[in-house]
Amino acid sequence: MNIAVIAANGRLGRAFVKEALAAGHSVRAGVRGRNNFTPHPQLEIVMCDATQPNDLKLLFQGQEVVVSAIGHVKGSAPDVQTRATQAAVMIMEELHIKRYVDVTGTGVRLEGDKVTMIDRILNAAIEIIDPARVKDGRDHQQVLQASSLDWTTIRVLKLQNVSRKPFVLTLHGPTKSYVGRGDVAKAMVQVIEEGSFVGEMPMMSR
Repeated sequence: MNIAVIAANGRLGRAFVKEALAAGHSVRAGVRGRNNFTPHPQLEIVMCDATQPNDLKLLFQGQEVVVSAIGHVKGSAPDVQTRATQAAVMIMEELHIKRYVDVTGTGVRLEGDKVTMIDRILNAAIEIIDPARVKDGRDHQQVLQASSLDWTTIRVLKLQNVSRKPFVLTLHGPTKSYVGRGDVAKAMVQVIEEGSFVGEMPMMSR
């Protein structure tokens, strides 16, 4: 498949690009700032600000799937995920691209979620320390639900640079406490290839 990646040069974005290329897909990587990718015959680099519709149009043109690896980093706007999602939805609907996959925190709850103690504690702490981050995750999800896209949002408690371990995707968890970025990238490729969890928010589970 031809896959466009928003925020491809972030830590999750780089993991996804590596996983998608290894699976035989063609990747158009949207990067902001320095391009730190090794050249690959199935990899194209496009400079892209994820909140700018014109940049996204160049990134998405001719692609079958859009993946967003955007997240909160030092200096980013508190609503960066929502703004980027709004822009992506607008351009995808204009270009008639349907499939969209991204990631958010487990603070975006569903009725019936099996919430572990560590999940409850960590999200309660984030709600106190950085409530805008949790609100951004919830607001971006509302944007997707109101769209015409075939979206999937994978929910993760805490991303880490840890070794790969077995996982399953479940609608209501319970979530794994710590998840490697490589495993999340693998899960994203999995739902793309299988066409699974459309319009749903699965969790990375044990």
